Amino acid sequence: MPGEITSALSGGTNALLRLGATPVTCAGDVLELFGLEPHAPPPAPVSAAAGVLLDRLRDGALTADELIRDSGVEPGAAAAALVELELARSVSLEDGVYRASA
Repeated sequence: MPGEITSALSGGTNALLRLGATPVTCAGDVLELFGLEPHAPPPAPVSAAAGVLLDRLRDGALTADELIRDSGVEPGAAAAALVELELARSVSLEDGVYRASA
C-alpha cells in the first residue's frame, strides 16, 4: 500500500487503487501494462576483429596497445572493433584499460 489506509494523506493514492490503478515500480511494469516486451540485448559482435579482441579481453584487462600487439589485429581495424564492442556493451574502457563486461 502507498500509505496508511486511514490516513488523509493516502486518500488520493488509495482512491486510484480502488479504481484499478496499477502500481509501477520500474520500466518493465510499464512495458507489461501495454503488452510490450523489452528490447533484446545488443547483438554479439559481428566482425572477426571484434571477436578476436573480445577473446583476448576475457583473459584479462588490457590497454589498446597491448590488445593490438597481442592479437595481431591491424590498429585501424582494432580501433573500429573496440568501438563496436563498446557500443554492444561487451567491453568497457576505464583509465585507459579495456575490460570484458560480465
